Amino acid sequence: MLPLPSAEPEEIALPLPRGDVLSVAATASPQTGTVRYAVRTRHLRGVLLVRPHAVADELVPAGVRVSFGDGAAPVRPYRPRPDEPVVHRVRVHGTATCLAPDRLPDPGAVLVEAVVLGEHHAARRVPDRAAALLEEAVLVVLQHWQARDDRHDLVRAVARLAAPAVVRDTRTALATAEADLHTVRERLHLRQGRLLRLDELGAAPPPPANPSAGVTRLVYADEHGQALGTALVRESAVNEPPGTVTYRVDGPRLAGSVVIGPYRHSTDPVPTGVSVQYGTGSDEPVVNGIRLRGGWDHDSTTPITPSSPATLPRPSRADPTATQPVPTATNRRWWAVVRALTTRYTQRPDIALLRLAAAHARATDRRHAEQQGLSRLQAEQDKLATTAAALRERLDDATALMD
Repeated sequence: MLPLPSAEPEEIALPLPRGDVLSVAATASPQTGTVRYAVRTRHLRGVLLVRPHAVADELVPAGVRVSFGDGAAPVRPYRPRPDEPVVHRVRVHGTATCLAPDRLPDPGAVLVEAVVLGEHHAARRVPDRAAALLEEAVLVVLQHWQARDDRHDLVRAVARLAAPAVVRDTRTALATAEADLHTVRERLHLRQGRLLRLDELGAAPPPPANPSAGVTRLVYADEHGQALGTALVRESAVNEPPGTVTYRVDGPRLAGSVVIGPYRHSTDPVPTGVSVQYGTGSDEPVVNGIRLRGGWDHDSTTPITPSSPATLPRPSRADPTATQPVPTATNRRWWAVVRALTTRYTQRPDIALLRLAAAHARATDRRHAEQQGLSRLQAEQDKLATTAAALRERLDDATALMD
């Protein structure tokens, strides 16, 4: 936005360090906070637009920026502006920024970023003599601006113009922070509830499970519900480890053990779902003459039946020298057996006791994990609460600037 003159230009003479005098016509715009300095001296003429410049998240600008030539902010690369300074016959494009005006007249407080524009988006550095004179002019203009009686009003005008956008952006950021804070607090509440339940489980004695069942007949089916075969099943171990049942199966083209227990990655105090281990250390399953290894974790988001899920994680060959994949027919037969055994496990009359036994056995480890998670969430809650409080304060301050 161009400065809107509020009065006749103020004619000023500013001495330069090398003895020359910079003649200035300064026009302030209280509406935009900009001061237009039309400058001229021997070997230099042009316009310097001076405007308060905010650093980072400042509501009230602490810095100041000089734009070379007339025109709206910001200065665009490779786009010349009217009345850009001509120094020693070189037209200069760019800006100068002072982030700490209190350091003036220290030249080190001012960063001049200037180039000479050429054709086809080319640019070259400003010659040394021209750069030195331009920097001297910028420095004395900034010193004059810093000493202006209306400087605080100009800074306030820029802050007021920026306030509506700040209010809008801050409201959006605050809504996001508050939503995140609400989510974290809900997660905290859930973790605290799980921690309380784990304390209760740790204090109670582990429940007993039913004794092992005798040998029974198992019918297993494919994903379409069509029977693939039968096998004899014996529970070789119950609740060892806690919550698990080890099934030994024997049938045509099939022999070996499967260990089934609650879902081992569950974060619930009492785990549901299932984790299936294909074989024990000394009794791996052999299907169609192929010894298998592997496992299946199921978090119980979908039901398990003798025919679903249609596919399970593929077992691998137990022989480390084997390179061929397990044949499809072997996979399908083994999946059918695992589905049938898992269905049998989940339908046990003592399934609740087995899950409680697993919960009791892992209560100490789960409690430690929950406490760590609780500490992280509390730290996140504190950080978000601090952020939200700072945003509310910023919103109040930005709203006040609009009054």
